Amino acid sequence: MKRTSIKVFVAAALSLCAMASQASSIYAPYVDLTAWPTPIVDQIGVQQGIQQFSLAFIVGSSNGCVPSWGGVQDVGPGISSDLLTAIATGISNYRGKGGEVTVSFGGENGTPLMQVCSDVASLQKAIQTVVDTYSLTHIDFDIEGTAQDDLAALARNFQAVAQIQTAQAAKGTPLHVTLTVPVLASGLTQDGLNVVNAAIANNVAIDTVNVMAMDYGGSGFDMGQAAIQAAQSTYSQLDTAYKSVGQTKTNAQLWQLVGVTPMIGVNDTQGETFTLDNAQSLVNAAKNNGYGLLSNWSVGRDQACPGGPGGSASDSCSGVAQTPYQFASILGQFADHWGTGVTKDPNYGGGSGSGGTGGTPAPWSAAKVYTAGMEVTYQGSTYKAQWWTQGDVPGQSSVWQLESGATPTWSASIAYTSGQCVMYQGAKYCAQWWTQGNVPSAGGVWVKQG
Repeated sequence: MKRTSIKVFVAAALSLCAMASQASSIYAPYVDLTAWPTPIVDQIGVQQGIQQFSLAFIVGSSNGCVPSWGGVQDVGPGISSDLLTAIATGISNYRGKGGEVTVSFGGENGTPLMQVCSDVASLQKAIQTVVDTYSLTHIDFDIEGTAQDDLAALARNFQAVAQIQTAQAAKGTPLHVTLTVPVLASGLTQDGLNVVNAAIANNVAIDTVNVMAMDYGGSGFDMGQAAIQAAQSTYSQLDTAYKSVGQTKTNAQLWQLVGVTPMIGVNDTQGETFTLDNAQSLVNAAKNNGYGLLSNWSVGRDQACPGGPGGSASDSCSGVAQTPYQFASILGQFADHWGTGVTKDPNYGGGSGSGGTGGTPAPWSAAKVYTAGMEVTYQGSTYKAQWWTQGDVPGQSSVWQLESGATPTWSASIAYTSGQCVMYQGAKYCAQWWTQGNVPSAGGVWVKQG
């Protein structure tokens, strides 16, 4: 068996020790890269002066132990798509302006790679694929839901991560790791502690334990104070966790291990709203105590809703009165950076060339994967995808909604929703509610136009 030299082990160990004390005062908001239009990270980052982003989310694929963005777009050598091009170009442009990114594995939806991949070797390969594809020096594991209870998958995940950290350190490119887990104001639940303990037990060097200060399950919270209390509680739990394995950390080291991510504005839980004042209170506490990380879910929500304040949680707006990116301007007071440093330029054009950001949509392709909101042209008409699709022909499948162009011919196999119109025997009919298979000329759900 080939032996690795002692020098390599020493270099790796020194690099791993150095990782936990990397840049402090980091603000890295989450960006949902499967949203539509695809967020242009360099444009947002430079125009707003945001120093780094957390790109979400990598999960398992329908093709098995293969990394994918949101379960809809596989990542790896030889795989290409408009989405992959947009992401890669955006990251490259952003780095060219001094920015940097971390990629987050997991999230609320989809199946985590650690549960899809059945052994450490295949999981390590899948994670390494993402690290290599985007030349990453930072990765995040957002572990929530049932994944927190899967102790075998947690062990497998952190065994793979520890091996990758050692390999990256030996190459002189240390890999920094953060853990993102749910929290209560009283601190991490036992499930969250399972995640932290599994990482520590498997010798993963952790930069921060980033708590999701949101969705506490009740109303009437001061969400700023709840986030601050959650951070304090997590600090104490981390002290206990490290002491239990014989590692005593200073107060400053423990606070550097604490990260906080609120859901800005109206939260999923009714009655919970994280306000602009809450954001400032959190920043003040973070500065006073020396937190390692602040983030928020998400950049796409950092704007007022068209209908004004209130309502339920939205993917595209905060539900509070604000100017665009006002939360980022407050939380961005936590202003250290992983890259060389972004200089804010409101006039920066940039752009990663992602589809759907302007211009004429590309022609439909049976080979391409489309996600909700993406537009295509087909036979002179423009269609918008309502959910994930591949191979479904526009005008012949209910996944595609007609945006402009000729009214499609009625098909008995397509499900139509209220307001959708078709041509049948030379006349135009529009549906009043959901229907499939009902002949337009029979009336009822269909109303003849003109």
